[in-house]
Amino acid sequence: MKKLPYLIFLLILGVASFTSGPIVLGQSDAQISTIRTQYASINKRAPRYKKVKKQLSGFSLEGGELIGYFDGPSIVKLVANHYGEMGRSLEEYYYSNGKLIFVFEKVFHYNKPMGKVVRSEENRYYFNNDQLIRWIDSSGKQPDTTSEDSRTKQKELLEASNLFIAGARGKKTTIEP
Repeated sequence: MKKLPYLIFLLILGVASFTSGPIVLGQSDAQISTIRTQYASINKRAPRYKKVKKQLSGFSLEGGELIGYFDGPSIVKLVANHYGEMGRSLEEYYYSNGKLIFVFEKVFHYNKPMGKVVRSEENRYYFNNDQLIRWIDSSGKQPDTTSEDSRTKQKELLEASNLFIAGARGKKTTIEP
């Protein structure tokens, strides 16, 4: 009988520690939900934004194009198209208050040089304060955002974002790495 209060305490402790995980997950889910709302809002208002087009040179074999969407002086979206002999890729960068919040990446693979698209891959990257908080890969899986691959991808995307922002704001018609 003396063990009953101890067992109840362990049960309560176990339930409390089990529920603390989803609270953190819930915060992340709330951030993702906010980002998705911002993404939808930016795309809905895209026709109203000022558009700036730049050529991309040196990022892919067949060149590319960058389109920047400005809401006043603020960049809200960048779309980079890269062209290659065996495929092409599309990268969409979304911003809120000057910070990168989301990147959508789609890679198209051709069946032969300059041929038909035979398959494509999509990746979605969610950011908060320059930190990758979620990555959904082409198979729908969520790689660990603390892994070496995720840290490398985070660095690559932030560097590309900064380069594209500077290029979109700059006077030159061509952006180079």
